[in-house]
Amino acid sequence: MPHRSTLQLLLVIALCLAILTVGLLYGNWPGLDQFSLTSQPAIRWLVMVVLALFSQTLFGYAFWQLMTQKQQSTVKTESLNAIVHEFQTPITAIRMAIDILDSPIARDQPERAEKYFRIIREENERLQKQVEMILTLARADNNTLALNQEPISLNDLLNSIAERHGDYLQLNLGPNNHHLMADRMHLTNILHNLLDNAVKYSADTPEVTIQTNSSIDGFVISVRDRGVGISPTVIPHIFQPFYRVQDHNSPSVKGFGLGLSYVQRIVQAHKWDIWVKSEVGKGSEFTIQIPPDSLINPHMNSVARQMA
Repeated sequence: MPHRSTLQLLLVIALCLAILTVGLLYGNWPGLDQFSLTSQPAIRWLVMVVLALFSQTLFGYAFWQLMTQKQQSTVKTESLNAIVHEFQTPITAIRMAIDILDSPIARDQPERAEKYFRIIREENERLQKQVEMILTLARADNNTLALNQEPISLNDLLNSIAERHGDYLQLNLGPNNHHLMADRMHLTNILHNLLDNAVKYSADTPEVTIQTNSSIDGFVISVRDRGVGISPTVIPHIFQPFYRVQDHNSPSVKGFGLGLSYVQRIVQAHKWDIWVKSEVGKGSEFTIQIPPDSLINPHMNSVARQMA
């Protein structure tokens, strides 16, 4: 991206060209007709049109770049403020829990002490998860994200994930237990993120379904909820880092606004695709499209393991 001083110079050049164009149009400069380039009216008009178009294009480009840089600077500032704010919440909770544990009240009440130990563990895990997510996004932006791909039984993975969630989650798995090459840790994380997101933006009793289906283009995994839904004007922005839905219909939830951005980056790193369908008041459905190249034959995997 051009430096700010370069863009300012381009604006000055565009202004000078605009002044020159006006001078050719209205000015009657002594000796101007001596130049063959402007002695003929048709050529003079052509020169003015070219100068006008060039100056306007130059001005538009420089102005657009300056506004883009200003917007990016604003986004970075807001993102930094969001990170600081979100880090302060668990840090404050941990500090308060430690202060209480250090008091005679907690020492004399083991049950109460266990409660605050649990708070410290949960908030520490939350901090660690957010830090890892930020580092993953940074590696993806720098093209240094390395995937540790291995053969995975999708049904086994989904059943394992379902065990960690409550009765609100239903599995609707296709007849075939597909095997695929993927990074187990990141695939598990993005599915947990989609499920957590579905629960956060659901009513008091969430209803979430994971469904798998074969398709012409490979295989799809869908996470569907019956939550508050997403406005059509918001959908184009939900995968942007630090983006949070500002809607009175959406409950206030914790987080940096990095979850869906992380999901998209991991999906793209696998060369898969993801999209969302949603209707306000009826819920959302996130679909991951896995191409045939990522699917493997489970029989071949079994033979390979026997030969190893």
